[in-house]
Order: sequence, then structure tokens, then C-alpha cells
Amino acid sequence: MLGVALAARALERQLSELTLAQLRILSLVDADPGRAGTLADRAAMSRPTLSGLIDGLVNRGWVERHLVDGDRRGVTLRITAAGSVALARALDEAGRALAGLVDEVPADRRDSVVGALGCLKQAAHDRFRPRPTGTAAAALARAEAEQA
Repeated sequence: MLGVALAARALERQLSELTLAQLRILSLVDADPGRAGTLADRAAMSRPTLSGLIDGLVNRGWVERHLVDGDRRGVTLRITAAGSVALARALDEAGRALAGLVDEVPADRRDSVVGALGCLKQAAHDRFRPRPTGTAAAALARAEAEQA
């Protein structure tokens, strides 16, 4: 576990404008603009933490809040053009940093490390993907029960 934490810290040090938490939020908003209320679960963080991160991204001009018609408290989030540029730059920086770490792995083990990273990525996507609600959730639960 310490290795994962140290690797994350090494990646974050290479980001010129974002923290890893900001990168995660900006990536999620870019991939699926929508209601701020559902983002905390997808980002695996508390609502107060998320609120502070979003405030910072809005203040930098990277994310916009839009009120939801007919819902006084509802807010949707969208990435701005400047946010897309910052996200692309951060992803490039993180990719180069990760490639540098992988290059330090002994050559005969690199393919295994890259494969394991792909598995971790898929597991994380599966764990934090948006879940259906209401009727769609009930249908999904029935389908999963039938497969078991």
C-alpha cells in the first residue's frame, strides 16, 4: 500500500496546475457533465470535500455551475474550454510521470506492471461508475440475481 501512496505522490509532484483530487474531479466532470449531487459518490469523497474542490475549479475558470430549472438547489457542472486545456496538460504530465516510474521497473517485469495497472484502472472504473437508480436499478438487480 505504501508503494501506491508513494507512486501517487510522485505523480502529483509532476502536475503543474492540479492536485490529484482536482484531476479526478475535472476528469469526471469532463467524462460525464451532470448534477453535482451525484459526483461525490463517483469521486469517492465526501460532499464537503467535493464542494471545496469544485469551488477551486470554478474560481480558476475550469468548471462552470449551472442551475437546474425547477430545482432551487440543483446544480449541474460542465468543464470549460480552459478546463479542457488544463485537463489535457495534467493528463499528459501524469502520463509522462507514470511512464518514468514504469521505466524504473526492471525490464523483465514491466509488462506485468503495465498489465496490473490496466486491471487496477478497470477495477476503479467498475467500483465508481455511475449506478442506475429507480426502475433501472431494480431491473439491474434482477438481472444480476438471475446471473448468480
